[in-house]
Amino acid sequence: MEQKNNPAKMIIVTAVIIIIFVSIVIGIIVAVSSNNNEQNEILQNLSQNEIEEEEEEENTILDEENITIIDDETVDFSRRYGRIDIIWIDQNNNEIDNPLRPNANGLTPVKFDANKAKFVETTEDDSNWYNYDLQSWANAINYDGSYFVWIPRYAYRITYYSNSQYTKVIGYCDGRGIMKLNDDNTLTRISKNNTGIRETSNHYIVAPAFSKDTASGYRNGGWDSDLSGIWVAKYEMSMETEGNHTETLNGVIGNVQTSDLIKAVSKPGVSSWRNININNCYLNSYNYDRSKDSHLIKNSEWGAVAYLAYSKYGRNGRKIDINGSSEYITGGSTSEESIYISNCNQSTTGNATGIYDLAGGAWEFVSAYIDNGYYGLKDNGGSKDTDLYGSRNSKYKLVYPSVSNDDGDDYLEEYALNNFQLTYRYRGDAIFETSNSGFGNDSFDNNTAYYIQGDIPYLIRGGDYNSGMGAGVFSYNGYSGAGNSTESFRVVLI
Repeated sequence: MEQKNNPAKMIIVTAVIIIIFVSIVIGIIVAVSSNNNEQNEILQNLSQNEIEEEEEEENTILDEENITIIDDETVDFSRRYGRIDIIWIDQNNNEIDNPLRPNANGLTPVKFDANKAKFVETTEDDSNWYNYDLQSWANAINYDGSYFVWIPRYAYRITYYSNSQYTKVIGYCDGRGIMKLNDDNTLTRISKNNTGIRETSNHYIVAPAFSKDTASGYRNGGWDSDLSGIWVAKYEMSMETEGNHTETLNGVIGNVQTSDLIKAVSKPGVSSWRNININNCYLNSYNYDRSKDSHLIKNSEWGAVAYLAYSKYGRNGRKIDINGSSEYITGGSTSEESIYISNCNQSTTGNATGIYDLAGGAWEFVSAYIDNGYYGLKDNGGSKDTDLYGSRNSKYKLVYPSVSNDDGDDYLEEYALNNFQLTYRYRGDAIFETSNSGFGNDSFDNNTAYYIQGDIPYLIRGGDYNSGMGAGVFSYNGYSGAGNSTESFRVVLI
């Protein structure tokens, strides 16, 4: 009898064959994929090992105690591209694993709550208050609701590269000076450091903003004792009158000193205090909170913030976004949620815990100038012992040298170039170490670099919203010190 085909049975057999075939194909794909992943992982590991070996080789060159160093101040090399390495140190300048704890000194610790998109109160014992390894900096608020950020004591070293891709090392800046790396792995020192600049055992430079500097008459921008850190205003300062925000639309409103009614605050989402001359910035900062030794940020302190921001504990070499608010709104927005979420790359950390308005917003006065005889030094800086210009050998300011032919009567590129060269031994202030000439956009990140001279003897930092790519934490310029709609200021606490 002829046997008939069973359709159901045929379908089952066919399905089994297909399943077996698909399984074989999948197995081959998985095997190949796994092999490729293993190869990719091996290649990645090799690449990482090469990077680590290259870095280790660079560090070996730099750290050799018997390396040949030749002094020649006529040699030069570009300082336009660099990386900044940071180590934490104690108050005896010994390297430590973690930064020194913030000295709250009456401030209330706060931490960022991502779910609420705002800062909430916490305690000094809270393990989540800060973690600098994760770019989470310690924040706190003062009695008036002003925000401040802790910059811990550290030491640093700069490695210079030939281009913005950071592919070839060409020099270093450390406790031995600024040095060009030669092809034979010797070093040519183009500049020693100022007397009073201190270093660690491995030649990192102790950031002058934290160092006792009385012996030099505060020449390096230091303090009257060794500091564990400083509290820096999180935002450019704003004016409040009887507790309400005040727009500083002109000099009549803005160029005034604080009083029982008028206060300076550091708060998000409001216009910064402008149309104020540098002396009133200095006095208002000094009088902000005497219990915490408040003062106008010094250029050494600005540099301390800039270097930490550029290190792996901050932006890790990535440029801080510009606050492009044409209304000079702190944090770049009137919405706190937008400031902390959308505008977080405008901070020194790329998140809500960093310091804002250092790039763009308004230019900021720092407590620094040259004493070149310009009449505006007294007009805008004051002549009394309590004023910025009138005070002598003060820990609250940094006075730079100027060339003898700069008499303050004119504006000449020559003065800027020559005055800039006189800063070649200063460290930690983000001037000579991070730019080439003092007259052009040749600082780190192509920031504006026009040094103080002639009739612009007061230093301003950061650029404003309208400065384009020239704005940034390494940007600097000169100014007369008069009140203007584009200049603001920032307070530091000890």
